[in-house]
Amino acid sequence: MIAANDVDLIIFDMDGTIAPSLEIVYRALQTAFKHFGWELEYSAEDINQFIGTASGELYKHIIPSEHTHRWEELRDKTRAEYGALFQKSAVTFPNVKVTLETLRKRGFQLALYSNASPQYFNIVLTSLQIIDYFDYAECVHENDLTKPELVKKIKEKLKSKTAAIVGDRFHDIDAARGTDSLAIGVLFGYGGKEPEQADITISQFDELLDIFDRKLPVFDKILSAIQKRKEKNKLFVVGITGIDGAGKTSFAAVLEKYLLSLNYQVQTIHLDDFHNPRAVRYAGDDPAENYYRLSFNLEDLVNKVLKPLHEKAEYSIRLSVLNPDTDTYDAVREYTFTPDTIVIFEGVFLFREELSQYIDYKVFLEIPFEESKRRAKVRDSQAVIEKYETKYLPAQRKYLSLFPPGTHADMIIDNTDWEYPSIIKIR
Repeated sequence: MIAANDVDLIIFDMDGTIAPSLEIVYRALQTAFKHFGWELEYSAEDINQFIGTASGELYKHIIPSEHTHRWEELRDKTRAEYGALFQKSAVTFPNVKVTLETLRKRGFQLALYSNASPQYFNIVLTSLQIIDYFDYAECVHENDLTKPELVKKIKEKLKSKTAAIVGDRFHDIDAARGTDSLAIGVLFGYGGKEPEQADITISQFDELLDIFDRKLPVFDKILSAIQKRKEKNKLFVVGITGIDGAGKTSFAAVLEKYLLSLNYQVQTIHLDDFHNPRAVRYAGDDPAENYYRLSFNLEDLVNKVLKPLHEKAEYSIRLSVLNPDTDTYDAVREYTFTPDTIVIFEGVFLFREELSQYIDYKVFLEIPFEESKRRAKVRDSQAVIEKYETKYLPAQRKYLSLFPPGTHADMIIDNTDWEYPSIIKIR
């Protein structure tokens, strides 16, 4: 099977993949049949089997037998009803637009194709207002192409090396098979069991973000290092660190999800759960020194968590930790470790000697200082933003001079583009 990591172009079918169209098509047919004075003897469920197929098949099948020769009139009248109906009622499946937008941010080229007529195709695109998400869109009847032929055309036009085709019918799977593409079957569309023949299936549209996650190759490399270095019957600690705003917490969360999906035992430790009270954090006169030396209760973290998890075969603890908002110990954290556990430890300053000795594999997320400030403006309050030049970044400069990532990190990742991280160095 073609690897999702190799895909640079994703081609989507329209009906049953991007948008649910059955109800609108059926209402248009009802109006058309009424216009001709005929009785529509088919239910919406009967019509369902024709969604996504060539339009002629539908009209020839449902038209009264004595009027078979007038199927094109029926087709034209039905199409004439589409405009107003789609403009009024057309919607995409849930999370389609946000998923397409995210895939574009991740660097994928996106294309749309369909078995529909050009008239219908353009009505749906206009009604849904989705054309701007795609680098290319064409229906098979526009130039009398089959779906495989259209896929080949799209791949050549967009200079794609490897494509994926997302659709709900066997036509889409055949198009993938005939063009050396990855077939992704949509289970929520109109194809019944047909999409189950695909390489991968999805039950909701935004599952594509898990399949086409640009972080997966990075996670694969981290897991490979874990598998090589982890000793049997001994847990393994992966440290995720970087300057403020580098994306440590988010990266750790998605790495945890990735490992859990592969049935690994995972426990995450956040350095921010071990803050000192305000009276300690602000005890000195220099804000940068305070942040570097006084922000965290490293003694508690080491003695109650990091040291025991290395010394004991199995270890569990329930801790009351500081809530920075209330400055009281009213937050609770529970940790459980076994010899099979992969521990993800994330936070700033992890290369410090007090902490680094307990980390088996060190990952540094690199971003420019200017990017750190830009993210702060999006994420933090004005009071926090104002401290970046006097507190956070000076402390980070000192820390990086004492513990340069090039010397201390096992892996350095350029995380400037969160959607598309890239490995700079592996030791």
